Amino acid sequence: MIGGGPAGASFALRMARLGHRVILLERSAFPRPHVGEVLTPGIWPLLDALGTAGAVRSAPFLPVAEARVRWAGRAARRIPAPAGACGLTVDRGRFDLLLLEAARSAGAEVWQPAVAARPRWTATGWEVAVTTPTGSRQVSARFLADGSGRARTLRAYRARRSVSTLALHGRWRAEDADDQATRLEAGARGWFWRAHLPDGSLRAFAFVDREILRPLRPGRAGLERLYRELLASTELLRDLRDPRLEGPVQVCDATCYSDPSPIAAAAIRLGDASCAIDPLSSSGVQKALQSALAGSAAVHTLLQPGGDARAALDFYRESQRHAFEVHADWAGAHYGEEQAHAAEPFWRRRRRGAVAALPPRRPVRLEEALPRRARLVPGAALVTVACLVGDGVERRRALSHPGLRRPVAFLEDVELAPLIDGVTEEATLAAAVRRWAQRIPPARALSVGAWLCQEGLLEIHQ
Repeated sequence: MIGGGPAGASFALRMARLGHRVILLERSAFPRPHVGEVLTPGIWPLLDALGTAGAVRSAPFLPVAEARVRWAGRAARRIPAPAGACGLTVDRGRFDLLLLEAARSAGAEVWQPAVAARPRWTATGWEVAVTTPTGSRQVSARFLADGSGRARTLRAYRARRSVSTLALHGRWRAEDADDQATRLEAGARGWFWRAHLPDGSLRAFAFVDREILRPLRPGRAGLERLYRELLASTELLRDLRDPRLEGPVQVCDATCYSDPSPIAAAAIRLGDASCAIDPLSSSGVQKALQSALAGSAAVHTLLQPGGDARAALDFYRESQRHAFEVHADWAGAHYGEEQAHAAEPFWRRRRRGAVAALPPRRPVRLEEALPRRARLVPGAALVTVACLVGDGVERRRALSHPGLRRPVAFLEDVELAPLIDGVTEEATLAAAVRRWAQRIPPARALSVGAWLCQEGLLEIHQ
């Protein structure tokens, strides 16, 4: 495993728990500074799956209870977090170290700091030359995972999926930074973000076209001048008294891209090494953990005697493709909502036309459907797909319909196909639910019926 960030550490953690010997190579000593401190509420199910949610909750991070958004040509709006599902602003150095220590505790062997040379594929597997403080070492591996971020230790083709974008950012202090709501604002030349950090400072970002830097003179002075000019055109810091920039302004790439083939028989790319999503959603860490969990299931299957290798490859490729496309559709739609600056080049280049609507489905009420006969709507069918089953990947039948974004094999932990088989043979939907209740708890059987009705996947007949 090359790279000890969230994707690499989470993958190493899962693989070690599944009984594999893991060597993780990380070039930096932790904790190390890193941007991307805001985590959305969607992070919690992933941390639960990794067994690290308790440690994260116990760490001195900041709950994100509210965001203030100036977007779509409107005045600033207060958007509260969903009840009981706050996000977090974290110290990324401490957060990443927490995940890395969890991987170490699970049995992963961590070499840090350790600089990996370009891996070489040989007749017997991978060979990686490693430079450590105590000298040079060599690692031989059957399988190689690349979690090295945008640097991508494993070079491969990647498709750029957005206009080239840069993030200019700096760390600030202010006398009265008590209001810890995050802020998001659209401007003529880009969009802007502010988040308060656990140590009492705050970070402010400007996301702009790459070409905006071309007229600048080389050096930090020109970069800082541009950064201050961009922020001055917004409301981002105006509620603060005496805001002071701490340290140099930094710049990093924020362009979206994806690897169409992020996994092979002996290698996988995780996190940003696989695909990089638009930072608008603040979901980069969440996406990294998702790729680690999906990737660990795929690789565990590949390494198991008798594992379905083709299913493992198909599953990871499809999971990465689907996650990227759903996010790209979401981001493009949000860029399209901005009206005040819609004619500006930054916004024209990023907005996406209306995403093709899924075919309409007519939901029905469960209580109306139960005493009547039900069958699947036209276009719905059971198809065979690669999906997550336990700790690995298997091919299972799944419910497919043009109105679903992807086939559904499991509803939570209930496999749908064995229940749907024979639905049309039952006198009523209630009879089908009673049959299901012989396999699963009655409450779950009713939930499956309710989901099929709500999604408009059943036709109801007298």
